[in-house]
Amino acid sequence: MSQENYWSRKMRYGVTRRRFLAGSATAAAGSAALLAGCGDDDDDTTPASATTAAGGSATAAGSASASASASAAPTQVAGKRGGTLRFVKAVPDVGLDPAVTNTYPLHTAKTYGHTHTYRASTGEVLMDIAVSYEQVDPTTLVFKVRPGVNFQAEVAGGREVTSEDLAYSWSRYPDALKSLGSQFNKINWGWMDVSSGAKFETPDKSTIKVTQAFPFADNIAAMGNHQFAIVAREVVEGSSDKTLRQVLNAGSGPYKMVKRESTGTRFERNPTYHKKTNPASSYLADGPYIDAIEERIIADSGAAKAAFVSGEIDILSSSLVPIDKLIAEELTKSPGVKVASADSVDHLIVAFDNVKWIDPRLREAVSLAIDRERFIRTLYLGDGIFTGPVSNGFGDLTYSQDKLKGLQKFDPKRAKELWEAGGGNTKFGGKIKFTTNAGIPLFVQASQFIAEELKKNLGVEAPVEVVDGNTYVARATAPVKEWDLFVAYNLSLNTIPSYNALTHYVPSGFGGVFPNLKLDSATPETAALAKQVQDLYDLQAREANKAARKVKMETLQDFLLTKFATVLPLPIQKTKYAAYRDKVQNFPVKEFVWGAASANEIRVQDIWLA
Repeated sequence: MSQENYWSRKMRYGVTRRRFLAGSATAAAGSAALLAGCGDDDDDTTPASATTAAGGSATAAGSASASASASAAPTQVAGKRGGTLRFVKAVPDVGLDPAVTNTYPLHTAKTYGHTHTYRASTGEVLMDIAVSYEQVDPTTLVFKVRPGVNFQAEVAGGREVTSEDLAYSWSRYPDALKSLGSQFNKINWGWMDVSSGAKFETPDKSTIKVTQAFPFADNIAAMGNHQFAIVAREVVEGSSDKTLRQVLNAGSGPYKMVKRESTGTRFERNPTYHKKTNPASSYLADGPYIDAIEERIIADSGAAKAAFVSGEIDILSSSLVPIDKLIAEELTKSPGVKVASADSVDHLIVAFDNVKWIDPRLREAVSLAIDRERFIRTLYLGDGIFTGPVSNGFGDLTYSQDKLKGLQKFDPKRAKELWEAGGGNTKFGGKIKFTTNAGIPLFVQASQFIAEELKKNLGVEAPVEVVDGNTYVARATAPVKEWDLFVAYNLSLNTIPSYNALTHYVPSGFGGVFPNLKLDSATPETAALAKQVQDLYDLQAREANKAARKVKMETLQDFLLTKFATVLPLPIQKTKYAAYRDKVQNFPVKEFVWGAASANEIRVQDIWLA
């Protein structure tokens, strides 16, 4: 198979190596810096080479997919095998099927195998079940499956994983979205949707050819998402509801789930996990170092923090216990604790129910009524930045702070004028309903801050109803919303611009779920707005040329930010922190900010315990 990739050939002309790599990440200070490139300063017009061996890595330049040419994997530092790694989360899961639920990435990452993992900080593609891939042309993608990969012994009789399993796993997404209320929406996989013209061909057990429904510049980076898990058909079709929502194990991953209770979960090493010859960095020839993983459920953030400080927990979830610079300083003074830091790539939004917020004057009024500078001072102790539809960290696709501030002004006088001109108090009966998640303190704080701003600057009451995490998800995804405004973020999918922050704005992403921006909306104004947004999104997502994509992405962002559609971006904490016990070795300090779609602490296998 030719190892040269279509995008590589197309990008070769007029794009320097430095610029080519810049789309993957941004430079940051300190040992946890995110890397914008590979460290050389040449101005060579040849794009960065991508490498895969039998389990090696490939470099995906920017957000485009990359070629895969044979090369030796980097030398790894040997760690110690054994031990139990301990996590914490706020609530039990709401289901285990990777085609349906995206809120439990630990399970999907540990019990399932994937073709590859994507390292967002460097743009590398780290091969797992696949040994190589080739983008033959804009709509033809070919994977080669690693020989000797078997499902877990209790899964499908422990048989070999073949190309047919990849085809079956990827073909499940459309029906899961249509019939099962999937959280894994079309913005991720629409390019391989059979109902839209895509096709899977398996000429032999080790080869799968994907004929894409349309070009998608981010396909390989997108597939780094933990939800592109490879499942066993027999287990899906043998379950009582034809799903994996209650199935503990249905894959070939390095761990087996052996406990799933209201108090927590436990994973133990899969003794039949396949060996890798010359593995990519973060993978190991003989599987992960850690023997077992335990996860405690602690609803209270204070109790979770106390358990971590006392040594009962090894890695502290920053979504459960938001770590600002003061808490980070406090934690570093605790014996046995380490804190990594890097520039955040998070995204925080307040969503409109677009069935109700039809008048753009009312949406603009809400935006102008929020003092984002005070938001930063109050919630982040001054360590915050403005955000746009493309999150911080994506090179020149990310708008500058000056531009974002110019597009997200605080003007309470104008806000009140627009609110009154649009009949806001009449439309909402003098009260805006807010729903937020008790399990994520930042959501509660942000919701309460916005409610106070709206009362002060628009003269409208905005009571905040704080609900548990499962109720929050149910209300977020319900077709008829019980709320008018809703705070959300996207931590588990932080890998590529196409579905990082933008997922909240786009109908084929969460935009069609949370803010009800549906192409088939019964509200004509909403349907028309949805089509405008989706069309602009599709234009940039299908553009392989970096310079041309930047222009199209700017057109999309300008539209969203000047039409105040379909959600409003909120500031994020500028610096992201990760807290872990000092016995945790090889913690991915350059990757933890990128979420579960990237090679963070739940995706890598080379963490070990001292």
